[in-house]
Amino acid sequence: MNKAKREYFPYLRVGKMNELLKEIPLQLVSEVNEFSAQGLAEAIGVSVTTVSNLIATLKSLGFIDGERKFRFTAVGDRYTLLIKTEEEEEAKKVLQHQIENIGYFQVVKQRLDEKGKLTISEIGNLLVTQYNKRWKNPLTLKAYGAGIASIFGFVGYGYYRRGVINVKKLEGEEGAMPVPYLSADKIFRILNALAPSGADIHTLSRDLGTQKRRLSQELACCQALGFVGHPHRGFYELTEDGKAIISPYMSDDERRTKFIRYLVGSQYKRIIDKLPEAKITVKLIGNVLESVYGKKWSELTKKTYAKKFLNWLKFSGLVARVKGEKGYKLNVSVFSR
Repeated sequence: MNKAKREYFPYLRVGKMNELLKEIPLQLVSEVNEFSAQGLAEAIGVSVTTVSNLIATLKSLGFIDGERKFRFTAVGDRYTLLIKTEEEEEAKKVLQHQIENIGYFQVVKQRLDEKGKLTISEIGNLLVTQYNKRWKNPLTLKAYGAGIASIFGFVGYGYYRRGVINVKKLEGEEGAMPVPYLSADKIFRILNALAPSGADIHTLSRDLGTQKRRLSQELACCQALGFVGHPHRGFYELTEDGKAIISPYMSDDERRTKFIRYLVGSQYKRIIDKLPEAKITVKLIGNVLESVYGKKWSELTKKTYAKKFLNWLKFSGLVARVKGEKGYKLNVSVFSR
């Protein structure tokens, strides 16, 4: 069995844990060098409370050892270095192997497999029952439940969304395709505003100067592209893909290449597949959008949505202007139909 102690459970969601791990100085990611909660808090610029929650989460996974002074275990060292170098797929394998040897993860996984889905409250209550915990506050139950559910989603044991972990992806989730409400530039403004820890829609609306109703529609587009998660009502956060695409270590060309992949990997590919290879105009895109969505829009509405979608295509390089010709043509060098 893994060294993780039973009295510790993951309090932080895996996305938050990974975000904090990226900030830890390399000299502390070591099986030799020790650190204290206070020292780590100062090193990464967060509160001692946040670090205490991180330490509890890492101990629950067997990634660190210690009581007042802590050091990384070999597996914790490896996982953290993979996260810091953005080798996410390898990190997932390490974490999956780790939780296979931790009893309470297997208890929850067995219940998940039996029922097909679990809410984060149900997971919290299961821990209370199985391990004689005295958690009374519903928010505490949800925090521990979300910690486990998010890890399951990260390693591929299910699909975690809005406080529920499902064994199978729900019908309709892949089909979500909100109409294009925003430009590529606004997408990145939203992603940067959500970094690093997410935000509630009220704060986001204020920071971006966008009315909440419109912002909700714009966020839905970001979700459909896979950049933003919506773990609970009124709160939004970056997915791992969302964090990756705004990484300061990524060049503009790499960013565009990634954007192409997410765009053609989303349901918006249904629109792209309807476009001709040449003479792609705003009017044509508007008509295609109206057809795909099965709507009857005014010419102004069609033009508005078409301009936004054309902006995505231009930003990604999926279309290019042809000198002397009307409209745009698909750039087959970056997109094979």
